[in-house]
Amino acid sequence: MSKPSILVIDDDTAITSTISSFLHAKGYAVTVANDSEEALERIAGNRYSLILSDIYIDRLTGIDILRVAREQDPEACVILMTARGSVSTTVDAESGGAFEYLAKPFDLKELLQVIERAGQSRNASEVHELVEDLQPYGGMIGFAPPMVEVYTRIARSAKSDETVLILGETGVGKELVAKAIHDNSPRSKSPFVPVDSGAVAGSLWEAEVFGALKGSFTGADRDRPGIIEAARGGSVFFDEIGEIPLEFQPKLLRFLQEKEFRPIGSGTPRKADVRVIAATNRDLGAMALEGKFREDLLYRLNVLRIEVPPLRERRPDIPFLVKRFLDAACLAAEKRVWFDNAAADLLCESDWPGNVRQLENLVRRLVAMEPSGAVPAVVVQRELAYYQHRESEEEATELDAVERQQILKVLKQAGGNKTKAAEILGIQRRTLYKKLARMGKETNEG
Repeated sequence: MSKPSILVIDDDTAITSTISSFLHAKGYAVTVANDSEEALERIAGNRYSLILSDIYIDRLTGIDILRVAREQDPEACVILMTARGSVSTTVDAESGGAFEYLAKPFDLKELLQVIERAGQSRNASEVHELVEDLQPYGGMIGFAPPMVEVYTRIARSAKSDETVLILGETGVGKELVAKAIHDNSPRSKSPFVPVDSGAVAGSLWEAEVFGALKGSFTGADRDRPGIIEAARGGSVFFDEIGEIPLEFQPKLLRFLQEKEFRPIGSGTPRKADVRVIAATNRDLGAMALEGKFREDLLYRLNVLRIEVPPLRERRPDIPFLVKRFLDAACLAAEKRVWFDNAAADLLCESDWPGNVRQLENLVRRLVAMEPSGAVPAVVVQRELAYYQHRESEEEATELDAVERQQILKVLKQAGGNKTKAAEILGIQRRTLYKKLARMGKETNEG
């Protein structure tokens, strides 16, 4: 089988030279273009089986190349390359019919594998990027290769209606991934209903999910539609699916298998027109071995899977995230705050066990608590140290006077709203309640 002719497009001559030399050595016929005008001329005058193009060229982008190439030859395989990826560009590339999407820097062996796949199948399905834009897609920002992979999986999951399982540590943005899947799917015009699985009492799960008819139990004074009914035509997102009690799991499994549900008190099953997306930070496989999660339910949930990387594995994204969170917090607080160079370096070097959520809350907290001006490294270090020993503090019998003062100050700033105060402090709401309870106890004992 003859090898495909390849057009390589990039405004960086070092890149085109390296790629063309490598592919020539592998027996491919390679043509190079170092600007969009030359690229369009070559596409118009020749029929290339495969086009390898950078996203950002000059006045035109790789998307323009993709469109022109596909218009001339609907079977042309276009591979896009970029050092900056985003959800929106990935979705655009996927819908535009690109074959593959490579995040720079990539290994030439990886490129060869993609080209060999393209040679075997000239059908299209790719990931694309239009303009560099820090506007978050569904709240997500990230150009690091691990996030490009997430965007790719989001785009491809959005085209399917299968169940999706999103895996990742606390704070990585699993709900944002779920919302991005919904927003780019054919169900985007219908509701997206998130469910905090840890917040539903075990005895209420059936009524919460499937609904209940009037008179079906004490206190049911009217028909109460459940989550499935509320999300009809759209998507249901079960956050922290590992928290669902064992006794309800068989009913959820049956619902996923049969695509129908029965409200409490109803003798007739109803068809369910929803897509289910689930997420967890727990090891469901280990839970299944321990008898804490049904193995058959795990298999049914784990049809499509997306693993969201922790922030420490995508450090190049931290400056972009800081900028976005800082701009939003300063606008809300009507003040100008920024990080000096040493403080910015500390933010990039931290391991962020609480991931993006921890970073966002730290930025919001410092904007709220610090005076206008540059935030020094010592302040960032203090906040990071505070987070590191917070878990042990939760078990302490007394609260530090500084912590007590900070809690009261933030609570006042939040107008007494404990949920908002907990977000600013960077702790869970139940943790804030525990601290407030201890503060009250200490005051009474004093």
